[in-house]
Amino acid sequence: MSSPSNGGVPLACLDGEPAPADLAAELATLLALPAGVLSTWQELLEVNLAPVLDDRAETFVKRYCKRFEIEPARLGPAVKACRFLFREAVRSGVGRAGLQTDVRALLPEAEAVRALDLLSPIFDVAAPKLHQAAVHLTVAEHGRLVRGVRWRMDRVSASDHGAKLDVPVATITLQYQEGPTMGQASYQLLPQQALELRRALEALLG
Repeated sequence: MSSPSNGGVPLACLDGEPAPADLAAELATLLALPAGVLSTWQELLEVNLAPVLDDRAETFVKRYCKRFEIEPARLGPAVKACRFLFREAVRSGVGRAGLQTDVRALLPEAEAVRALDLLSPIFDVAAPKLHQAAVHLTVAEHGRLVRGVRWRMDRVSASDHGAKLDVPVATITLQYQEGPTMGQASYQLLPQQALELRRALEALLG
């Protein structure tokens, strides 16, 4: 691990680079939160781990604060610190071991043990989801990523182009993500093209 370039605490999740200036202080506020908040911290943290925090996260936080009669400003620093550590641990590939190393580097040992007792099980649940989100974002940045498939089978019997056609047609609707945008597009698939698509999928799936 390299030594920190500006005197800060080196973090595993940053490849030995120094932690942001306020990270240790923000993380320490976690342990001062009420017991009810700490017992439900996973609920609050999970909704704040998305790459972009949307209206859903804001609405959840407001309801959460009302439920525990606590000001959002009191939760904010701890949420920010945990979000940073979780996302960077997954991004850098250091995983649970790296998270534990970094928390111990940021907090005195007794406080670090308490924080890790709370955070490690939450990280175990969140890490696979963060990893999958990273995969989706990586692919979606370079084109449309299929996020869901809907289909329907029909049979075309005749049209103004021909009588007695009697051909099966699948209508395939692909739900996709393109960058931060979600959308969908529908296609009609004839048997020959369905065979070509099957060959491509078999190659993908091995």
